[in-house]
Amino acid sequence: LAKLVLNMVTKDPSSLSNPDEALVTHLNWDASVDFSTSIISATAIYDVEIRSAKTSSIKLDTSNLVIFSVKLNGTPAITTISTLVPEKEHLGECLSIRLPTHRYLSAPNSKVQVEIKYHTTDKCSAAQWLPPSQTAGGKRPYLFTQCQAIHARSLVPCQDTPGAKFTYKASVTAPHWATCVMSALSKGKEDKNSSTTTYQFDQPVPISSYLFALVVGELASRDISPRCRVWSEPSIIDSAAYEFADMETFLQIAEDLTLPYQWTRYDLLCLPPSFPYGGTENPCATFVTPTLLAGDRSLVDVVAHEIAHSWTGNLVTNATWEHFWLNEGWTMWLQRKIMARMHNDPKVFDMDAIGGWKALQESVAQFPDKFTKLVPDLGQSDPDDAFSSIPYEKGFNLLYALETRVGSAAFEDFAKIYLNKFKYRTITSEEFRALFESHFKDHQKCKDFDWEKWLHQPGMPIETPNFDATLTQAAQDLAQSWIDYKDGTRSSAPTEVNIEEWSSSQITCFLDALLSLVDEKSAPLDISTVTLINEQYKMSETKNSEILFRYCKLAIDAGDSSILDTAVRFIITQGRMKYVRPLYSALFESKMGKKIAIDTFLANANFYHPIASKMLAKDLSVQEESNAGPKEAEEVKQNSSKVPVAAYVGAGLTAMAILGLVLLRRRK
Repeated sequence: LAKLVLNMVTKDPSSLSNPDEALVTHLNWDASVDFSTSIISATAIYDVEIRSAKTSSIKLDTSNLVIFSVKLNGTPAITTISTLVPEKEHLGECLSIRLPTHRYLSAPNSKVQVEIKYHTTDKCSAAQWLPPSQTAGGKRPYLFTQCQAIHARSLVPCQDTPGAKFTYKASVTAPHWATCVMSALSKGKEDKNSSTTTYQFDQPVPISSYLFALVVGELASRDISPRCRVWSEPSIIDSAAYEFADMETFLQIAEDLTLPYQWTRYDLLCLPPSFPYGGTENPCATFVTPTLLAGDRSLVDVVAHEIAHSWTGNLVTNATWEHFWLNEGWTMWLQRKIMARMHNDPKVFDMDAIGGWKALQESVAQFPDKFTKLVPDLGQSDPDDAFSSIPYEKGFNLLYALETRVGSAAFEDFAKIYLNKFKYRTITSEEFRALFESHFKDHQKCKDFDWEKWLHQPGMPIETPNFDATLTQAAQDLAQSWIDYKDGTRSSAPTEVNIEEWSSSQITCFLDALLSLVDEKSAPLDISTVTLINEQYKMSETKNSEILFRYCKLAIDAGDSSILDTAVRFIITQGRMKYVRPLYSALFESKMGKKIAIDTFLANANFYHPIASKMLAKDLSVQEESNAGPKEAEEVKQNSSKVPVAAYVGAGLTAMAILGLVLLRRRK
């Protein structure tokens, strides 16, 4: 595997490291987790391969780390740390380790070992330390990390680019009451003393730094199959095990579509509600949001998405974040294939793709042209700033356009060839194009495919897909009926349509269609119509976060002040950016909600993950509070009007009861 990883590393504008000259191939990480100080103290030992005779130093990305010592082959090393550039703060600092001038050390393919002792700080953007009040159990603190896109450098000095893959082993010491889970295979634990336990891990398959992940907390688990397990806090483990019971089936379908699973185990960890994403595809341990716990397995397509990443993203990885679509476009394609087979209905693929097209239209309208290209020129931009549905859905539509030209069977065969050729490696858009053109060189329908426009032209795709709308037509018709009623061309509300038997995807499609029609007319629904919709469908009481999110957006746009309590409770009891960013923005842009949005964010900034807090602060043009010290952070919590999460999760409620909101009545 190591030999396969040593392909040419593409220069990454989002990294200060030099893996093209000196590549880290393996990491041994010995870490200790201290909840009393919110600090991880660690010793990192790296195996480094020198790749050029001209290499004079090993350069690693770092961000807000305190480095105590650096050794090269057991001897104190000569090092320099670059100064943080204000307009490029997201890049952090470069730790440069000088190599001796001895020829045998700087010769190509020679190997050296680097040891770094360091600890993290309160500015570690990869880590979120939760007090007990922000957990489901309410009794123990909790730590989880989220390194994507370029936050691993705040957790461990590394070559923080997806183009540099490495294997790792880890030894993590934590309080005796805690359980540790990492993006690696568990190799047992040992009680060091009466107060701490040390956990051992091994990841033998090369990964990129953004997939380095750790959770430490009070955890319970349930086995789903011999290779699949669900983890969560004890109070919600039964709900999580029920919701994600189809993991093994998803995995088997994915294997049939791709290659045998390469990571040995597939575990899933349901995190506390402040987790900023729907899921992250950490190898061996996918992290997911508790907003998926709807109680009816209606939102498990996210699990299918993260399982798909085991091949498209983790096994074959975009070389830089400018080629992110190769991770996410392929994963959307594979996710939709999995769900269509799961339901034994190819129209499920099309229905989900129709929803994705709408999400793509929204992102293209909101983002600057430079970020609507499938291969954006990030330059000095933070990859987080470019995060949207564009690489997911525009990337998917490129693949779908290719599939419609060659046929589904031929394209599914090509997907296996693609994965087998590039497994364990990284890839650029040019390499993907070259493989496709070589494989289908005699296929006449591929001759007119305009790669340049697809990859580099901003805006919507140059081809509009023709999806089967059978499953979406009734939802679209119902949305039109409500618009007709609002406009006066229909005399009564369409109460004759019963959506209780609809799938959550169809209900989501109805709301998406309604939002689209409202946007087309540039005229929101009136408050009386929104009130009737809620009375008819009880959407403000749903436990399904996808439905609740869209209904809140609809009601805020209509100026319905009765939604404010529901919307605020929604955005302060979960931190998923897919929901909180659009809803904060909708409140901020409304006449009734601008002050509420700002005040709510400032009072709850420390609830959100640092990545989400940073993005929300930008959205609202306010100074974020997430980097406040412990005292200031505690003052913010005490002054906050939010109710502790534990109050909504205990006493038999599932974690999605946080989002049900029966008490009170929009980035991959």
